[in-house]
Amino acid sequence: MSKDGRPISDWLGKVFGLLVFLGGVGLLLLVFKLAYDQFNVPPEQVLKIKKGEPFDVSIALQGFGAVFLRVMLLVVMSVVGSLVANRGIAMFTGSRALPGSWLQPKMKKAEPTQDSASDERDRA
Repeated sequence: MSKDGRPISDWLGKVFGLLVFLGGVGLLLLVFKLAYDQFNVPPEQVLKIKKGEPFDVSIALQGFGAVFLRVMLLVVMSVVGSLVANRGIAMFTGSRALPGSWLQPKMKKAEPTQDSASDERDRA
């Protein structure tokens, strides 16, 4: 607390937290844009199926494998974007925490074990 009773806030932590959060949201928006672009491609084009020609399974499986790989990369990118946004939220709220407030993690006191109690008796 400041001298006049107002809570002390870390403005630099708030700014970085907000920037990291917006970066994570930007990554998520990029993932949604890439997914939208990917799913607007017709299946015939992705699987390289041509009308009037015999169906080649190996070429279709290659196309399916490429689509599956792209989807998995989109999943990974969305997880990374959400983790970045979550870290930004944590930075923002951490910069607002007051000493002794509920936002800061509480440290538990270590309870004595049986070994430490017997060591105390041996010393005495």
